[in-house]
Order: sequence, then structure tokens, then C-alpha cells
Amino acid sequence: MILLEEAIEYVKIPRKIFEPISDMVKVGLYKDEQEALKRLVHDQAEQKIDYYGKKVAEMEKKYDTDFSAFEKRIQSRVGEEDFEEWDDFIIWESYVTASRYWEKFL
Repeated sequence: MILLEEAIEYVKIPRKIFEPISDMVKVGLYKDEQEALKRLVHDQAEQKIDYYGKKVAEMEKKYDTDFSAFEKRIQSRVGEEDFEEWDDFIIWESYVTASRYWEKFL
């Protein structure tokens, strides 16, 4: 039996890593380090969602459909394979998954 305390791994992070965040607080960009980290993660999430949203839009335009309909089309095929579409499906799915992942940080 593994105790929870044994499963937790601690990582030492040098204080130097947090200096830029502390500097942003010192100049008044953020109230404190916690707010700075939250905002930075939020901003990063917005950028990622925008990036993946554009990639999804490119695929929607290419196939003139949304991901859900395209997925059904791919899965309903019997016998014949279109390798370009299959490759695009895998890439498109990764864009959708990545976008959903970053949405959790908003």
C-alpha cells in the first residue's frame, strides 16, 4: 500500500525564477504574485485558444463542415480510406482537444 505522502513528489524551484513576477508586482502591474500568476496563465490560455480556434476554422473551411460532422463522416466509412482526410482528422482532433484543455484555465 502506498501512502499519499509517499506519492507526492516535491520539486525545488530556484527563487530566481520568480523574480520577473515579483518585479511586475513591484512596479504595480499586479496586486501580488498570486494575481500575477493567475493573469499570466489566463493570458496564455487566451492566446492558445485563439491559435487553436484559427486552426479549427481552417479545417472547417477546408472541409466545409464542423469537427463533429467530419468525425462522423470518417467513422462511417467502410472499406475505403482517404489517408489525407484521416491525417487531417487526427490533426483537427488535436486542435479541438488542445483548445478544450486551455479553456479550463479561463
